[in-house]
Amino acid sequence: MPARADGYARRRPEDTLLYALVREHWPRFLERAEEQGGLPRFVVRDFDEYLRCGRLEHGVVRLACRRCGHELLVRFACKRRGFCPSCLGRRMSDVAAHLVDEVLPDVPIRQWVCSLPWALRYLLAYDRRLCAAALAAFVGAVTRSLRWRATRQLGLRSVEDAFVGAVTFIQRSDSALRLNVPARMACHASHEHRHTLALDGVYVRDLEGALVFHALPPPSGDEVADVAARAHAALLGVLERHGRSLEFTNRPTRSSTSSRCSPRATPRPLRFSSAP
Repeated sequence: MPARADGYARRRPEDTLLYALVREHWPRFLERAEEQGGLPRFVVRDFDEYLRCGRLEHGVVRLACRRCGHELLVRFACKRRGFCPSCLGRRMSDVAAHLVDEVLPDVPIRQWVCSLPWALRYLLAYDRRLCAAALAAFVGAVTRSLRWRATRQLGLRSVEDAFVGAVTFIQRSDSALRLNVPARMACHASHEHRHTLALDGVYVRDLEGALVFHALPPPSGDEVADVAARAHAALLGVLERHGRSLEFTNRPTRSSTSSRCSPRATPRPLRFSSAP
């Protein structure tokens, strides 16, 4: 088939090293996992769908131009959120373009990062409602800080007069595509974070009712510490309502575990950072 003028070429996942490795080793890996109790269904589905993604024999859409009669076969994509490079790359690009073009205004933005105790990350990875509630506790502490700082610095009558905005992404895996939950072999490799992009200021209505943005100075160290303390308190309330607790029992590590990963008697506290 001659090359297209626009440079389009059909993706061929079967020619990549990743696809070859998964196709060769996945069946045996799944068999061994079943002997140990099995894998979560969403993990099995992500692997199975990845092996079908982009393959013409697993479904296509046939497109034809009514003018010139040119035809094109478009393969089905898995659209999974596991590790398919093509679908993840497309999703990442689409979301980034949507945020820049349609969501985020042209105002200063600050990134807030929350790192949770590693034992708690395991619970959040498999409990969607608890994960959402924990995220709401963190974002609520950040937005509360913005509103109170704006009220003091702008002389607002109430914190309700300050309007804020934020979007959060949860980082669940590291560069090796490992789910960041407690690991027996390397608990220091667990790095699940919540990355929140918050407007570094507030919107306030003027006399005519129009929203006007007011940038705020960078938060002080004490103000960041206050956000962490309030998020921690809110998270404790979330855990209590869900019948959970931060008083986890640490699992023993294997003899091959690094000395930097010694068991802790108490869970690690929340860690926060912010940057413009």
